[in-house]
Amino acid sequence: MLSNNDIKRELIKRKNIGIHPLMVENIKGSSINLTASPHAWDVQSKKSVVDGKKINIPAKGTVSIFTREAVWVSRRIGGSYHPRVSLVAKGLSNISTTLDPQWYGLSLVTVTNYSEKPITIRVGEAFVSVMFYYLKTPATKGIIDNQASRPDLYSKFILEDRDEEFLGEQWHRNYHGIMEHMKESDSYNYLLKDKNKFRRNVWDFFNHNFISVVIGGVLLFILQLVISHFGILGK
Repeated sequence: MLSNNDIKRELIKRKNIGIHPLMVENIKGSSINLTASPHAWDVQSKKSVVDGKKINIPAKGTVSIFTREAVWVSRRIGGSYHPRVSLVAKGLSNISTTLDPQWYGLSLVTVTNYSEKPITIRVGEAFVSVMFYYLKTPATKGIIDNQASRPDLYSKFILEDRDEEFLGEQWHRNYHGIMEHMKESDSYNYLLKDKNKFRRNVWDFFNHNFISVVIGGVLLFILQLVISHFGILGK
């Protein structure tokens, strides 16, 4: 399982994980939260359940919600989706599905409201978490079971013009689009600066005159112990 530091490192390297739009503050101890987009539909009526900045999930109803973020993972990474406890406590169903190696695209997450009252999720609100795992061996190259952003599923809903425009955008439908948009984002540059800042701080620490003297003294002491040890053995 990847920790927050592992996730940040992989995002910076851009070899195994890509996410756009990337919200650094949503990277938690061992997961990253994904947020709700303004594209969501009732599974039964097939109609949009978005009202301005709100996604309305009717009592006993089931709704499919697209994430704002598109995710790409390499053959070396798998994952799983999990609900946020705060939303489950209100009556939303558990989420239990996988993130397959080599996936790229938006995530279409389906939830059921088991309560007797409507539940609202705000557009932009974190509503699902993804945990990443390193695979012991890379998955077979080229085996991808589902199309990017799942047109086989969202094509069954009644799409409004704004839905078709967003879902038709190419950046979230291919690896290069996701990675290039992430690379050019302020959040990615923030991660790079944070990494470089850490490196500078470590370098400055070891270059500090006092620290250099202390380290030199410790090394000299160890060297004297080694010489003394071998000197005694040689007598």
